[in-house]
Amino acid sequence: MQSPFSFSDDYASNRRAFREELDLESKSGARVEDRISQLPDAVLRHILSFVPTKDAVRTSILSTRWKDMWTCVPNLYLTDEEFSSSADFVEFVDRALLVRDSAAIRKFHLHFRNCDAEDLSRIDDWMQTAVRCNVVELDLFVYSDGEEMLELPESPLTCKTILTCKTLEALKLRSNYSIKIPKSGCCPKLKFLYVEFYNPSNESMDISQFPVLEYLRIGGVVEFKGFSFNISAPELKTLRISLEPEDLGEPWNFLINAPKLEKLDVSEGFLSNYTFENTKSLVEASIDIITLDDDESDASANRATKFLAGLSGVKCLTLSSPFSTACSMPVFDNLSKLTLLRDDHWWKILMKFLERSPNLQSFVINHESCPPTRCLAEQEEVVIDLTDYANPDYVEVLYWSPPECVPKCLLSSLKTISIKGFKGKGFFGYLDEMELIKYLLKNSLVLEKMTIYTPGLCWGTQEEFYNEISASEWGSKTVQVQMIKKEFYRADGFHGLRIKSIYSV
Repeated sequence: MQSPFSFSDDYASNRRAFREELDLESKSGARVEDRISQLPDAVLRHILSFVPTKDAVRTSILSTRWKDMWTCVPNLYLTDEEFSSSADFVEFVDRALLVRDSAAIRKFHLHFRNCDAEDLSRIDDWMQTAVRCNVVELDLFVYSDGEEMLELPESPLTCKTILTCKTLEALKLRSNYSIKIPKSGCCPKLKFLYVEFYNPSNESMDISQFPVLEYLRIGGVVEFKGFSFNISAPELKTLRISLEPEDLGEPWNFLINAPKLEKLDVSEGFLSNYTFENTKSLVEASIDIITLDDDESDASANRATKFLAGLSGVKCLTLSSPFSTACSMPVFDNLSKLTLLRDDHWWKILMKFLERSPNLQSFVINHESCPPTRCLAEQEEVVIDLTDYANPDYVEVLYWSPPECVPKCLLSSLKTISIKGFKGKGFFGYLDEMELIKYLLKNSLVLEKMTIYTPGLCWGTQEEFYNEISASEWGSKTVQVQMIKKEFYRADGFHGLRIKSIYSV
């Protein structure tokens, strides 16, 4: 699910276009017709809503009509990038909000990269002003060298605060200050929440107080101290978790209760301890775990077993991480598409996944990697065909073995197979990769198409590939085997790839 709200940190293009227009007006003189100023006030305010507030304020010197135009702009983009000191920035924001008085605010973007601890009280005041003006989207980016706690303000002096704001629908908080989210009374209309932090000093984060939350993203860096996340949201549809460990140690704990969750993205440096409650509506999951503490340990196997069990109802699953061969694999009855990415350890449990996915229709193996490039002087572009790099010293073995019984999905449901990064016995290739392909072709009785992508056919020539594939046994009479050869190249310091040829069998 794509976020319905457009949080953008880059206003350079809008700023540049607007300033060019102003320069053109000033250079052309009074003889040129001022077509912009002839536009209705509502259109002018709409135009100003796309530029940083500092630039919008500058338009007040153009004419009497422009003097107060910016004060009614519904979007405020406040950033300290163009200010010589944080004190100047604080003064500018104070004055800008004072002049606007109670004019409605739809988007309030505050990017304060050099915030001092003493400025936090001012941020509280600014947020309360935004709430009084019925803010809909709030983007707060606050960074500093300090270690203060950044709390969402709850002031008895205001009738509406961030905690009880009846209009806020999107909230984005990014800070290296420790962010503390209250456990109750939060934003009855909030649908989008993005929280990014750096080593929070508290021991847990509770996100169970947003009744209509649909999109949640959690990111940042957390020390391994058994940090706990409690996520309970009855309307949550998309959950993205992207965390990095400060140090290896005790894994984090996630409790996820989301009965309407459809999409889950997890990217971690270390597999956490996940407990899924009421997540049977999950349709799509993408998992990227950089490393596991001990692939064969009981603790690692138990966490992997528990984690995969929580995903057993998905229809589309993408995995970029090896899981313990000792873990118990659940049955993925609903799984129709499985994608295994990047890690060579997948081969060890490849058949286990196929055996436990009885209704699988599409299977993708992607172990592509960018090859080493040759740097040749005085040559703009270098095309690299890895056929020239075949070297038996680099041959590896996949260590896969065919199961005793053919997986059910191969016999009755699997229709498409894609293998990306096929190298065969050549450069960084695998000795038994071709054997796996022949096994899949032999036993996939309803297979319609197999596509093999290769970075310069390292296994051998196209004719050799054709001859061995043609001589092998095919279980499906209608299958089409297609080989797509890619070439990596380097031009002007950039790397890329392009399709060189397509070869069908």
